[in-house]
Amino acid sequence: MRTIAIVEDEKLERSALRSIITDHLSGCTIVGEAATGEEAITLIDKGGIELMLLDISIPHPDGLEVLQYLRDKNAETKVIITTAHETFHIAREAIHLKVDEYLLKPVRPQLLIEAIQTCLNISSDRSSRLRDMLRDFAGFLEQDLYHKGVILVRTYINAVYEQNEAVSDRMILDLTEALVQFCKDKQLTSEEIYSAQAYIRSIDRSKHNRYRVMQKLLTIINAIFDSTHDKYCYILDPMQRALNYIERNAVKGPTLEEISEGIYVSPCYLSRLFKKKLGVNFVAYLTNRRMELAKELLSGSKMSINAICQELSYNDLNYFCKIFKKETGMSPAKYRKQAGSAS
Repeated sequence: MRTIAIVEDEKLERSALRSIITDHLSGCTIVGEAATGEEAITLIDKGGIELMLLDISIPHPDGLEVLQYLRDKNAETKVIITTAHETFHIAREAIHLKVDEYLLKPVRPQLLIEAIQTCLNISSDRSSRLRDMLRDFAGFLEQDLYHKGVILVRTYINAVYEQNEAVSDRMILDLTEALVQFCKDKQLTSEEIYSAQAYIRSIDRSKHNRYRVMQKLLTIINAIFDSTHDKYCYILDPMQRALNYIERNAVKGPTLEEISEGIYVSPCYLSRLFKKKLGVNFVAYLTNRRMELAKELLSGSKMSINAICQELSYNDLNYFCKIFKKETGMSPAKYRKQAGSAS
């Protein structure tokens, strides 16, 4: 556990800094807080501080004097200065006393998090998870494995929503910006992409809008894969093309014949492929994917069960409920209630 001390005379500012650290830096602990220079010196004398957040304007003695005292005692402690006043005098003294970072108030949370991570040479679990996911996504993109790319992002989004609200909100925005950057790298600049990005930025990204967020992310993902599809669509084996087709059209409930026509193979051949490659028949696979979408809608939207039934192209509500219970062991209403109580 990395140790941080907060030196800030304003109570609200001190509380805000504490919240940012505890909410976003799980590998760090706050070992002390001080409102005055005297209290800060007491913390320094106790030792065990790897990084100090230091407000220059604290009273008795001021921040620069505290910094000088710290450097006389321990040259290794990292220091991030916070100040509302950007002056040459302060900057010059801070550089002389080997300050590691210099942040102007009001301090932006993300800048503070990044500064702490840099000073302590730690990587963000959130950033690391996103990088790993994007690396795998890029690999699926190179092979035009659309269905795997989408399932990867869906799994990531579902995991994101298990975090606390502030963390999940930031992770969704980070993912959105990363996917849009994919588009920019491929010189994809359609209005649809930026409209989806703007929507995700502006919408309430809480749990009841998870499905809507995912649908907008799919808009961006589809644009990315569309840019490579022509290059790979005839290289992929028929099974992969079929899985890609299903993932794009699962809500429509496509038939075996429709998929076969879409990927240029016979229905009989495709039916045999499902049994041979996946060990299940076509209907079982498609039903499973549609029920996974149903679960996302039940837990990640406020749509009525009847509306969800229609969204997934089921014509009969009773039939939909029967299939859902067969797949999950509970009714849609019970599933929604349990999902709500677990969130």
